[in-house]
Amino acid sequence: MKDKLLALLKSLGLIPDDKLESVSKELDKLELDKPAPAPIDPSKITDPALKQIVEALNSQVTVLGQQNKTLLDTLTAERTEREKAVKLQQDQAKKDKDQKVADLVAKALKEGKIVKAKEEWLKKYAEADVTAAEEWVKDAPVDKNFKPEPNKGGKTEGGEGEGGEKVKGPLGSVNQGILKNVLAQSSNN
Repeated sequence: MKDKLLALLKSLGLIPDDKLESVSKELDKLELDKPAPAPIDPSKITDPALKQIVEALNSQVTVLGQQNKTLLDTLTAERTEREKAVKLQQDQAKKDKDQKVADLVAKALKEGKIVKAKEEWLKKYAEADVTAAEEWVKDAPVDKNFKPEPNKGGKTEGGEGEGGEKVKGPLGSVNQGILKNVLAQSSNN
């Protein structure tokens, strides 16, 4: 009983490790390991007033025992719920961190801040310290051999010429189909 009580108090954070031994000694003084005395049998008492007192005390002991069991069950359930909540929060935090690391590595690759060979290095660095890795990616220069991937089916900034190449200059944002028609009309005149 004493060991269970100490374990419960320690798991709830009510007893620090350095005080565990002194609390154990105090519990020994209370003699918690001794079994509770057997209840007094009221049928053996002849005095009616004393018999009534013993019956009342026995019923109080029964009620207190039930309340104690209910309290222990409630504490156990609460501890289990807290452990579940903490585990859920830890799992979600790990999932969020893993997603953040994956996004950071993908962003760095896409922007040319790292080459494919450095992907694993950045992943480990970000897992150790996401904030520092984000700062490093932000401040890192673009690799001199970086070639951005061509835009696949998405809209580009500015207009596109015939082969999908970007048109530069003041007419870059003009619809190329209309521009082509206007240029054809002007060359006919």
